[in-house]
Amino acid sequence: MIRIKEQIVSGLAAYPKALRLIWTNKLTKYLVLPVVLNIILVIAFIFSGVGIGDWINSIIERHTENMNGWIQAGMVAIKIVLPIIFFIVFIFIGGTIVNVLMSPIYTMLSEKAEAILTGNEFPFDAKQTLKDIWRALLIALRNTAKQLLLTALCLLLNLIPVVGSVISICLIFIINAYYFGSGFMDYTFERWRYSVKDSLNGTSELKYLAITNGAIYSLPLYLFCGAFIAAFIGGVSAVAATISQIEIKGKTRR
Repeated sequence: MIRIKEQIVSGLAAYPKALRLIWTNKLTKYLVLPVVLNIILVIAFIFSGVGIGDWINSIIERHTENMNGWIQAGMVAIKIVLPIIFFIVFIFIGGTIVNVLMSPIYTMLSEKAEAILTGNEFPFDAKQTLKDIWRALLIALRNTAKQLLLTALCLLLNLIPVVGSVISICLIFIINAYYFGSGFMDYTFERWRYSVKDSLNGTSELKYLAITNGAIYSLPLYLFCGAFIAAFIGGVSAVAATISQIEIKGKTRR
């Protein structure tokens, strides 16, 4: 059993190592497309808010004969507030959406990282690659479903004033961190030919590593700029998870 402290330290230390590995080995090219798609996704969310706001305003205009000042002010508010709401929604669920969409690229990035770190070669096999990508997507969707369900349950704690809200926020952050980290770790587990069950058991055994890895990924998402670079952070997180898993695997074999 790997100690809690060792898992947390490994998770924290892996990020600067991941950045160096990506930079020195010119793996940044694998992150260009994800970042571009990420930015497009954020902009699409914001403009969806604008479009829906215009649609709501058009309905109000059609069904309102006397456009008094209050109604006009409300329409302006809708046009301003909805894009902001959509952006906030993206901040909370964008990391999950990005991970689902980018899982094929993260799979390749994780594979490249392990090849560099261990010297192990992974010959290209189209059939196996498609299987790995499909598995990564299924894991991402499974984690997403569990995240959303547990998050919804935690939101009920807000019915308890103050204390419930604080507990809810903390639990939601930990839950999201765990499932994000779990997803990043599975890229390596699938390459080691772990079954889905074995992968889940492996993540459970290294739960504090998963939480640490996912927490570092999650934190920037709550910043304005974080939503735009979630895909980049995700790529780094996938490599960081691979580094930690290889290091811990090496220690347990001694």
